[in-house]
Amino acid sequence: MFIRTGPTGSTTATALRLEQLETRDVPAIVFQIDYSRDAGGLFNNPEARATLERAASDLGGLLSANLAAISPGAGGTWTASFTDPATGGRLTVPNLSVGANTLVIFAGSRDLPGTTAGYGGYGGSSISGTQAWISSVQTRGHSGFAPWGGSVTIDTTQNWHFGLTTDGLDRTELDFYSVAIHELGHILGIGTAPQWTSLVRNGAFTGANATAVYGGPVPVDGAGAHWADGVIVGGQPASLDPSTTIGSRILWSALDSAALRDLGWGTAAPASPAPAPFAPPVEGQHPVAFTGNTDGTVSLFIVSGDTLSDTGRRLTPFAGYRGALRVASGDFNGDGVTDYAFTTGAGPQAVVQIMDGRDGSIMVGQTVIFQGFMGGLFLAAADIDHDGKAELAVSADAGAGPHIQTFRVAGGTLQVQSSFFAFDNPAFRGGARVAAGDINRDGFADLVVTTGGQAEGRVAVYSGADLRNGVATRLTPDFIAFSGLWSGLNAAVGDMDGDGYAELAITPDRGPAHIKVWSGATLTANAGTQASSLPLLASFYAFAPNDPSGARLSLRDTNGDGRAELIAASANRESSYARSFSFEQATAGGGNAPSTAPFGTPITYDGLYAGVQVASSKVPAPAADPAALPGDEVYTVTTAPMPNKCGCGGCTALAQLAGNADSLVPTIPVV
Repeated sequence: MFIRTGPTGSTTATALRLEQLETRDVPAIVFQIDYSRDAGGLFNNPEARATLERAASDLGGLLSANLAAISPGAGGTWTASFTDPATGGRLTVPNLSVGANTLVIFAGSRDLPGTTAGYGGYGGSSISGTQAWISSVQTRGHSGFAPWGGSVTIDTTQNWHFGLTTDGLDRTELDFYSVAIHELGHILGIGTAPQWTSLVRNGAFTGANATAVYGGPVPVDGAGAHWADGVIVGGQPASLDPSTTIGSRILWSALDSAALRDLGWGTAAPASPAPAPFAPPVEGQHPVAFTGNTDGTVSLFIVSGDTLSDTGRRLTPFAGYRGALRVASGDFNGDGVTDYAFTTGAGPQAVVQIMDGRDGSIMVGQTVIFQGFMGGLFLAAADIDHDGKAELAVSADAGAGPHIQTFRVAGGTLQVQSSFFAFDNPAFRGGARVAAGDINRDGFADLVVTTGGQAEGRVAVYSGADLRNGVATRLTPDFIAFSGLWSGLNAAVGDMDGDGYAELAITPDRGPAHIKVWSGATLTANAGTQASSLPLLASFYAFAPNDPSGARLSLRDTNGDGRAELIAASANRESSYARSFSFEQATAGGGNAPSTAPFGTPITYDGLYAGVQVASSKVPAPAADPAALPGDEVYTVTTAPMPNKCGCGGCTALAQLAGNADSLVPTIPVV
């Protein structure tokens, strides 16, 4: 019998003599890489080879399948065919021998058309012999998708970052590891295999495993060969997105692994941990809650001097959930004990749950916020209405407008206190983030809102005294924290110098973790002036100035001296460290505060989030200096619309908010 199948992306045929293959041992599936078709010479660079092989090792280590060897002999013969990395034509290798649990990959490079960074696809075959032989080549004894291998083609004209880590990856470089693991995913069948195609219906992938991870059918791109652009699960972008962002590393995601399971591959997945037993609070401790652990737990730390120390206490907000978590801490019931509000990152329906810090009971059960939104939320907690109990502020992440809501906690429910769109721009889709504290020392916690991305980072500050009555008015004019920086911003509010006015700290979510701190007293005394025009109380880098990890911030009086320490937590899931800075260290340029990996490893789900309590206003507000109080004006900053890349409302709104929609962070297509 004779059967021919075509390789993905194949064109014309040319014979090829197989040269010596290089192998790399991995725990499950071995990717055996041949570089003989590297016409562009990119893989003459040892770093390029090492990083491709690392991507293959990382991905192979996740896989489990019993793939039979392909050994031509008495049963028949066969010819492997694949897309030639050197020319884009079709090449053949007669009677290619493929080891058990091995995939053969032909890797090469050339100048690809346009801005395309890479191609990848599985190989085809021509088989002649007995039915048993034909079946052994086609299925390799496996019930799911089981190719012999395929080819990967990499563009030679990109400004590549070939590093095994993200050290040195800057905003002008395309990360080679991200593209390499993406193309290997195509060889494994994502976007290419018949099993994949059979599960794509009405513009979405309907595999049971992927649907369970995403929370419903997963949108795919127009060609049905990738996830839809920008799909995020658990706060993590997917590797098989049709484009990748310059200056960032995109790792293999839970959604990508779920798709492989739908194609018949086994993938490693840790067992769901049993909920951590609740440990009661310790008198005198003011813990910092860290999320990011890959087992879905939250760790509580205290600060001793400038060192973060593990209390050993663990919280399990959502049993069995191992995705992204975000946390805010506050005394929601006024009993003097810190309670914890939790939410998830992108993926599931956005919900909030509050845990009583005294005994671990559920104070507010899972409550849906923004019905139908699955893009993740951000939280902040502080006493907005001066009743001795914290209120909860909630914002929607990227994909939604900057919708902000504050809630009172009463009777086991969340009761809306205020609801508004920040920046006077409901059409903006970059998301928003929140922080809270009493900036103007009037006894009412004020609310800080920052843009989540897709724009030059903007900050708005809203009066708590007015929010308690459901009215959103500016305490100070909106401002750009880092001129020219297109990144989400993270904020924290707390009294660092002990004068009763809470300071405002801002840092980018991506890029060097430059922290700027403004004095609350200075902001209050200059209520009509943009903060960007005012002197800074502190300006320093949380980590090395060339570290592109970004940071998340919290401010908390951890030692009871009346002054808040600044906690900076890395946003890099591969290098997740945290540092604590005293007022003296912050104003002296950061000092030498030690770094701590809160989970014992720098590898986390999506970097660290630190949630802390802002002190409740349980005493009457201090007498205010009338000259330092903000006026009654409502400040609005607008800019004229600029030319944008398309006529859709989203781009137009972005141009109005950011001033220039053409400055969006560039993305590169990968196919």
